[in-house]
Amino acid sequence: MASSLFKYISDKKIDSILTLSGHFFFFILLLFSVYFYKERIFFSDSSFYFFKIVNFEKINVEAFRYGAILPEIPVLLSMKLGVGLKWLTVIYSTSFILLYYLVFLCCVYLFKNVSAGFAVIFVLILCIGQSFFHPVTETHQSLVFSVLVYAILQYSGFRYSLIQYLLATAIIILAFFAHPVAIYPLIFIIGFVAIDKKQLHSLVPYVLLFIVGGLALGKVLLTNENSYEGKFFLELLKSPDTILNLPHAYSTKFFITRIFGLYIWLAILAFILIIYFILQKEYIKLVWQLAASVFFLTITLLTYNQGDSDMLMERAFMPLSLFVVVPLFKETIENIGKLKILKFAFLTVIIIISLSRIYQQGMVFKSRMAFNKELLTKTAQFPNRKFIIPKSELDKHILTFWSYSIETLLLSGVAKDIPNQTIYSDNNLEGFNKYTTNPNGTFLGPNFWLEWKMESLNPKYFNLPVDKPYRIVSLKELGIESY
Repeated sequence: MASSLFKYISDKKIDSILTLSGHFFFFILLLFSVYFYKERIFFSDSSFYFFKIVNFEKINVEAFRYGAILPEIPVLLSMKLGVGLKWLTVIYSTSFILLYYLVFLCCVYLFKNVSAGFAVIFVLILCIGQSFFHPVTETHQSLVFSVLVYAILQYSGFRYSLIQYLLATAIIILAFFAHPVAIYPLIFIIGFVAIDKKQLHSLVPYVLLFIVGGLALGKVLLTNENSYEGKFFLELLKSPDTILNLPHAYSTKFFITRIFGLYIWLAILAFILIIYFILQKEYIKLVWQLAASVFFLTITLLTYNQGDSDMLMERAFMPLSLFVVVPLFKETIENIGKLKILKFAFLTVIIIISLSRIYQQGMVFKSRMAFNKELLTKTAQFPNRKFIIPKSELDKHILTFWSYSIETLLLSGVAKDIPNQTIYSDNNLEGFNKYTTNPNGTFLGPNFWLEWKMESLNPKYFNLPVDKPYRIVSLKELGIESY
């Protein structure tokens, strides 16, 4: 009886169970995005992007990554309705999750592809811990849109193939302009679908690859070598020299030391996929998957050989998850075969563990936010509301970034019990004498855009004094002991 029940569930309800679990997963992510809204937005790049959106009340695009516009639209619409800063922050935090959920819905219901829907879920959690708290990195979007391209190309319900390929081309362009790293998953997906659908002798996949290649070439030719992305292209140009030192590179050490931690489930799923392809004698798929994965891993190790913050290093390796889960779920969910409930349970365990990892990381960031709140509570005793604290002192307690003055400005803006304030962190205190000796109407922003006139700040959300100088304070003066 039990076996017949499992057969009934497996044969009749497995797609519904998978889809329902997908909805529940996004509900949990939505709750996380609300509960950790300050931790996600008042941090590093996210704080600066959000600050510029609400300050100038217009779309903000960095490095020509136009995919960033989509999560900004709900914030801008809410501003038109007079929504306050706190709820604007919540809306911005949740808008990313809702965008990914929309793609999930398109995959599952519009293109009838449950495996693609589950791939969306796994690219958002499999290689992620800190990256959940860096929502404005467009890598997430590029991967999710790449999965959507996969769902479109696999869908057999288009009446006219021209519509299918035009739609796929549009999403390819969207994915690329979300983040140029999309070139790797897009090439992989186009090739994999061509192999799976036996289209290697068809013109279509080559046209799509030509489009991706053209976008990539244009990006390289038009990118200034002194820009943020330009420095990564320069690192690749150094690859003949760098590759000899790759075993000792920061990027290699970062990845290897996390094989049995952050990347353990990726490694297990990759091993399962390889064994499956060998047993099924799918050698062309195996070679394509291994070649794409190894090539991308090598490019990433070379590009980030000098290292970066843990959050950005983690983000850099995120596409590896797509190279594994898209083909794996194609074979194991669409052709789920025996042990259906066991396979579903296995994937559920991975999701639960991944969500737990994100939650635990969130609690670490919550402690950082609590320290900042305590700091602002103590600085509120002074009338200046503009402060400079030695970075060396703050670094003993929390991670500080170039965005710290904006983070504290935003945090004080959503707190009910403290006035609007800003804290700038730097060790060269003498270099700020002109801001600390006389009253001034200057707001100190990030080091690459240091001086902001007070009149350029949006008075709906920010209110700093123009008749007070910056005040230099130490943590000891505030009653906070240094370690």
